[in-house]
Amino acid sequence: METSSNNLKKKAFSGVFWTLGERIGAQMVSMIVSIVLARILMAEDYAPVSVVSIFFNFATVFVTSGLNSALIQKKDSTITDYSTILYTSLGAAAVVYVILFFTAPFIAAIYELPILIPLIRVMALSLIINAVKSILSAFISNTLQFKKLFISTVVGTVISAVVGIAMALNGFGAWALVAQQMTNAVVSTISLFITTKFVPRLTFSIKSFKELFGYGWKIFVASIISEIYNELNPLIVGLKFSSLDLSFYSKGHSFPVLLNGTITNTLSTVLFPVVSKVQNDLSAVLSITRRYIRMTTYVVFPVMCGFFAVSESFVKLVLTEKWLPTVPYIQIFCISFMFNIIQTANLLSIKAIGRSDISLILEIIKKASYFAIIAAFVFLSDSPIMLAISSIACTVVATVVNTFPNRKLIGYKYRYQLSDILPNLIISTIMLVVVLFMNKLPLPTAALFVLQIVAGAVVYVVLSIITKNENFKYLLNTAKQVIRKEA
Repeated sequence: METSSNNLKKKAFSGVFWTLGERIGAQMVSMIVSIVLARILMAEDYAPVSVVSIFFNFATVFVTSGLNSALIQKKDSTITDYSTILYTSLGAAAVVYVILFFTAPFIAAIYELPILIPLIRVMALSLIINAVKSILSAFISNTLQFKKLFISTVVGTVISAVVGIAMALNGFGAWALVAQQMTNAVVSTISLFITTKFVPRLTFSIKSFKELFGYGWKIFVASIISEIYNELNPLIVGLKFSSLDLSFYSKGHSFPVLLNGTITNTLSTVLFPVVSKVQNDLSAVLSITRRYIRMTTYVVFPVMCGFFAVSESFVKLVLTEKWLPTVPYIQIFCISFMFNIIQTANLLSIKAIGRSDISLILEIIKKASYFAIIAAFVFLSDSPIMLAISSIACTVVATVVNTFPNRKLIGYKYRYQLSDILPNLIISTIMLVVVLFMNKLPLPTAALFVLQIVAGAVVYVVLSIITKNENFKYLLNTAKQVIRKEA
C-alpha cells in the first residue's frame, strides 16, 4: 500500500511537471500570437474575434464537458467507454455546428458585423476536432501519461504559431487568429493519436452511456451554468456599450486568463485524476488537496500581483499606447483570478470523490449569486469597468461557497485553508507594493519593465528565504527529483 501511494505521488508530481510545461508552451504561443495581432490590428478590428469567442466558448461546453470528466472519474474506464463517449461527443458537436451555422446571420445582424457570418461558420468546425481531442485528453489523464500531452501540445502550438503569425503579418487580420486556433486543434489532435496509439472501436454501449451519463450530466449542467456566467459580462459589454469597449475589455481579460490559466488548468488536469485514484481514502484526498493549494498559490499569487504592478509598462511596451485603456481591466482581473485556484482545487476534490451532485448544487448557488451581483452592477453603473469589478465580488462568493462542503467531506476547514494560503499572500502583497512604487522611476518603458520584473522576482525569493517558506524548498526539491527521473 505504501509503495502504491508513493508511486501515485511520483506520477502526480511528474504530471505537474509535464502538464505545466505543456500549459506554459501553449499559453506562451497564444500570447505571442495575440501580441502580434494586437500590434498589427486596431482595437476596433478585435470586436469580431471577441464576439466569436463568446459563442464559441459556450458551444464548446456542449461538446467537451461532463462525459469526459466521467471517464476520468471512473477508475476502470474501458475502450468501450471511451468509444461510446467519443461518438456521443461527435454527435453533439455536429448538432451544435448546424445550430451555429444557421444562426450566424442573426448574430451578425445583432452586432452589426457582417464578417461574423464566415468567422462563426469556419471557427465552429473546430468543435468536431475538439470533441475527439477531449476524449484523447481524458485517456491521457486517466493513465497519467502527461508527457505525451506535452509532446502533442508543443507540436501543435509551434506549427499553429507559424501559421497564425505569418497570416497576421500578411494582412489577414482576424482570420489569422482563427487559422491559428484551427491549426492548433487539428495538429495537436493528430499528434495525440500518434503518441497514445489510441484506436476507438466501432461500438456504442447503451449501458456504458447510462453509467457515465449518471455522473457526467451533473458536471455538464454545472459547466453550462458556469459558462453562461463567464460569457455574460462580455455579452453585456458588447450589447450595452460598444464594440470598442468590448475590444478593450476582452484584451484586458485575456492576459490574466493566460497567466492564471497556465497554473489552474495544470491543477485541473493533474489533481482530478490523481484524487480520483484515492477517492475512498479521504485523508489522502485532504493531503493532496492541501499540498496543491499551497504549491499553486505560491506560484499564482506572485504572478498575478506582479502582472498587476507592471501592467502599464507591459501595455506601453508590448501592445503600444493605443491599448492603454486595457490597463484597468488587466489589474481588475489579476485580483479576481488570483483566488480562482482555491475554489478550483476545492471543487475538483468534490468531483473527484464522486459527489457531482454537490458540484451541481454549488454551481446553482454561485451562479444565482453571480447573476444578482452582475444585475446590480449593470443597474447601478454605466461603466464597463464597473462591470469588470463585479468579477471580484463573484470570486469572493465562489471561494466561500466552494470551500464550504469540504469542511465535512474531507475535513478541510476554513482555518486550514487560510493557514495554507496566508504566507504566500503576505509575501506576494509586499512584492506588489515594492514593484508598484517603481512605476514612479523616471526610466524608459523598456528599462522600467525589465527592472520591475527582476526586482519583483528577487524580492519574492528573498522573502521566501527569510520567512522559510516551505513551498519554495518543496518546489525546488520536486523539480530536481522529476528532472533526475526523466533524464
